[in-house]
Amino acid sequence: MDIEFHYYMTYIIALRAGFKADNAYTIAYSSQYTDDNDTPYEILGEDVPYKNYISQTMDITKPKKELLRIHPYFHFFPGTKREIVNESYPRKDGKLHLLNTIPNNVNVRRLFTKSLKLPDLYRIGIATHTYADTFCHQNFVGFKESFNSMEGFIEKIIPSVGHADADYQPDIPGLVWFDRRHVSSHVEVRNKDRILEAADNIFLSYCEHCTQLKNAAKNKEALKSELDEAMGKTSDRDSRTRKKERKKNYISILKSIVKDTFRDYDEDAWFDEAVSFSPKAETIGTSKVENEYFWKPEFEKSHWFKFQEAVKFNQKLAESILYPLISKLEISAEIW
Repeated sequence: MDIEFHYYMTYIIALRAGFKADNAYTIAYSSQYTDDNDTPYEILGEDVPYKNYISQTMDITKPKKELLRIHPYFHFFPGTKREIVNESYPRKDGKLHLLNTIPNNVNVRRLFTKSLKLPDLYRIGIATHTYADTFCHQNFVGFKESFNSMEGFIEKIIPSVGHADADYQPDIPGLVWFDRRHVSSHVEVRNKDRILEAADNIFLSYCEHCTQLKNAAKNKEALKSELDEAMGKTSDRDSRTRKKERKKNYISILKSIVKDTFRDYDEDAWFDEAVSFSPKAETIGTSKVENEYFWKPEFEKSHWFKFQEAVKFNQKLAESILYPLISKLEISAEIW
């Protein structure tokens, strides 16, 4: 999924489920920033520099062990062996994969449920991202693997990491596309159906967290209609104009709920509030100027710091949940 779900729809879902405006914003920002948190930093402050942990890597052409592990833990959460055997789409080649992403699987529900029980909005947002991704990333695995390979010349030269061969097709709301790895009855993929199912489940889980279970089922149907209308008609094509129209629809809903307190997404907002920087003296005047980064006052109370600590927590939680599965596999360091 992309920013349309991870930020705007998650923002709407959180508000409709009963989260206060500021808390809904924090959850939605954390959900989307999970995709944008792809740069490791060393922030100079007190005695020991602070180092963050990235939750996304865009460098799929040069996979490294410590980077590729990010995908299964944050974006392609594998199902259980039983789910993979029983719920994977039937493929033309008959293959199964023990790290296949299954929507709403047992493992990711454990991650999501445990995060919801904690009084930490950043952990909830990150877990929401991971949970939601299992719907649109289903039937892909989170590292370089022929299981992900699509047909065609272009696809053959793209590293088959996650859904890279399918480009952005799995993430676009309203798009109808075709996954020809599967048998004819399962080739057509309707993203809107997957997104609405994810929204339903997240909404009910949020309602339980906010103790807003009265009329939750009825309100879920209203939310589903609202998001369905905002995404517009399904199509086998997408355009910049359609994307702008959908964003306009999401913002209209949000402003109708929170009025003037609505905050649009700014990828740099949290980082800029927490960190200052200046060029390293030895690089000034060279072809590659490098920066040094410094804590701002109350750095450890900032959104960015709290988000980074939540990433580290969710990483450990994901590792503990998936350890029984991954520890038994012999996966090459070149792809894991």
